[in-house]
Amino acid sequence: MCANLAHPMDDNEIYTPTHNALSGQTVSSMYKLKDIDNYDGAFFIFGDLSVKVEGSYRLKLSLFEITTTGSVCLQSIFTEPFVVYPTKKFPGMLDSTFLSRSFSDQGARIRIRKENRAQM
Repeated sequence: MCANLAHPMDDNEIYTPTHNALSGQTVSSMYKLKDIDNYDGAFFIFGDLSVKVEGSYRLKLSLFEITTTGSVCLQSIFTEPFVVYPTKKFPGMLDSTFLSRSFSDQGARIRIRKENRAQM
């Protein structure tokens, strides 16, 4: 699966992979992990993906099949819109979810917040 930035209101990609607007791992292989109900599932993890340009965006996530002659895009979906804040206005990190903690416990490389930090 591949991640690209998209416009928050329509399905146009804003930046292509050749731009440096995304940082970190923009491609993920499938992981077979247990979900929060202990059922096997197929998950794609982008543990260190970040956006370098402030603004409102969505992610376009595209699933590819690798064949002997190349690759074929099977399907694309879009996330809900999100905001990238300038450094001085960043409201702080959210707590890690139960699902991300569960994935980390199963060996997925995800940064997990250990405890709440006091707001200054």
